[in-house]
Amino acid sequence: MIDEKRFEEYYLTYANKIYGLAFRLLNDHNDALDIVQESFFRAYKKKNSFKGLSKFSTYLYRIAVNLSYDFLRKKSKIKKIENLNYENFPFYSNKRNFEDCIRCDDIAEQIEKEVDNLTEKQKIVFILKTYEEFTYQEIANILKSRIGTVKATYFQSLQKIRENLKKKGVIKNEM
Repeated sequence: MIDEKRFEEYYLTYANKIYGLAFRLLNDHNDALDIVQESFFRAYKKKNSFKGLSKFSTYLYRIAVNLSYDFLRKKSKIKKIENLNYENFPFYSNKRNFEDCIRCDDIAEQIEKEVDNLTEKQKIVFILKTYEEFTYQEIANILKSRIGTVKATYFQSLQKIRENLKKKGVIKNEM
């Protein structure tokens, strides 16, 4: 059971993180705020039934992911992901000089486009791993999936993005 003071602490700790996840999935400020509000509302409503088998943050992320999936299905749209943090990408993160910065920005823009082409599951795993920097185990807990499935999905999303970037000539074959 979680008391109100503790719940407020969770809100202060996780509201911005849940917003970031929702915004990356939905690419809309107001929709992301709605997901945050609804996630915390649902978690609060069921706070007494939270068994503590996982971390409360995992529980919150699971609610937010489900709400975001539902939103995307209802709207039948997948939005462009913005605010890309390319420092986390395994493709190219070394910015030694100005030309590297420009190249990195070009690649980041192309990656944004390719992330939109991923399946819903690949997209959420990619976002949780790359942007939110969750471990495979944490992602598995959030998605109620096996760790091997999460790793395979992440690998498939990376491969799909790499292959499409290679086809477009954005990255070279050595990557």
